[in-house]
Amino acid sequence: MPSFFSDGMVLQQKSTAKLWGWAKAGEQVSVDFLGKKVTATTSQDGQWLVELKDLAATDKGSELTVKVGSDTKVIKNVVVGEVWIASGQSNMEWAIKKTEDKNADNQAEDKLLRVYTSRNLTNKKPSKDFSGKWLSTEPKNTPNFTAVGYHFAKSLREKLNVPVGIIECAWGGKRIEAFISDASMREAKELDYIVQAKADAIKNYLPEKIKKAHQEALVKWQKQCAEWEKTQKGRKPRKPKAKGNPSLNPTYHSTIYNGMIAPIASYSAKGVIWYQGESNARDKSADDYEALLKLLIQDWRKQWDSNLSFYYVQLASYGDTTRTGWITVQDQMRQLLSNPEMGETNIGMAVINDIGHPRNIHPPNKHDVGKRLARWALNQDYGFKDIIVSGPLYRSHRTAANTLEITFDYATGLKTRDGEAPGSFELLDTKNNWLPATAEIQGDRIILSHDQIKKPTKARYAWHIMAKGANLINAEGLPTSCFTTK
Repeated sequence: MPSFFSDGMVLQQKSTAKLWGWAKAGEQVSVDFLGKKVTATTSQDGQWLVELKDLAATDKGSELTVKVGSDTKVIKNVVVGEVWIASGQSNMEWAIKKTEDKNADNQAEDKLLRVYTSRNLTNKKPSKDFSGKWLSTEPKNTPNFTAVGYHFAKSLREKLNVPVGIIECAWGGKRIEAFISDASMREAKELDYIVQAKADAIKNYLPEKIKKAHQEALVKWQKQCAEWEKTQKGRKPRKPKAKGNPSLNPTYHSTIYNGMIAPIASYSAKGVIWYQGESNARDKSADDYEALLKLLIQDWRKQWDSNLSFYYVQLASYGDTTRTGWITVQDQMRQLLSNPEMGETNIGMAVINDIGHPRNIHPPNKHDVGKRLARWALNQDYGFKDIIVSGPLYRSHRTAANTLEITFDYATGLKTRDGEAPGSFELLDTKNNWLPATAEIQGDRIILSHDQIKKPTKARYAWHIMAKGANLINAEGLPTSCFTTK
């Protein structure tokens, strides 16, 4: 059986929990768990799969027994509760021990909050296993947990009082297309340039030529090191690495999907939390991030054969004004929320432009990130309708005399964080120049004006990589997302 069917695992309650593995063809398989017994027969190629339906949540671990022919496997300390997939790049991978809450969280103990921890790997084709280990929340384990995943799960535990399992499959510095299956990428014709980039890299991959180039680079490096040893000035030259096979390079589409997502697809889960986008903010794919994120969600729902809930983190404020792709990715994420192709399915976005850092791409505050993601899940998946899921999100606008009136969703108690006038609003003049706007709160609306613009028609908010002055919040203290009017 794959590694995630192991001691300490969490199975999804009130659903169809699938278990599978491999054996000789024609073998009889039986699975016993909590008084339920299901059977199957392995196929001609040795595959088997069983389903445990409508499991009720448990508050202590039990044994799950699998018998295949004359072999018996006992999986210990299995609990039933809520399972979520935590994926993305480094900000999702970021460990508790590196966050501002580390002193308290490193010592946390909760035997019913569990995380499947693993190593990062790619593959040329979809693989069958994703090696790792289920660990419970206790001081020897917790410091290395995904901080966002942990705080998300902790919020669920506090409200639901059932076990929560997080399967973490994140990889720092990697692009969204690496997490999407090859079949889905090839169907998205508007993203063909991404597929072609990998095809070109594979075509140009000549092992002998690369080996020769690497050997020449090593010789040059050795000479540089010898010179450096004489002077000890500056940094010691870095040893060159040989270029790897593009089919296994996590930079390219589907490679991470093959290694880390394909194996767990079908492991019953309520949904996914996603924190990624930094690596796609650097090039033309920023303009296609909405399409890529939509494709990822649709792809994973297809692979799981389930309408997985999908809640993602909008990028935090970061850096200088030169990285225009950053704000593009942020707004592409916002636009997906109202994309008609997503229908009424459970998607949501945690806005965190208030906790970014000008020089740290990894904001140390992961506590609020996890809690804001959990708001969406608690409201949309678990029936806590009194929980507000988001800060104000742009809904519509209209021009009235010499002002532009903006209306929002989730705008009850509209106010500013610092008590000052709303900042970071801009209006477009007749010469296509963006000018700072005067903003006034009227109930759940914002009224914008500028003495040089007689009839404003277009506005934007927080349209800056650091979103300075973006202080608009609702009664819950949740920040407003960047936006441009339609």
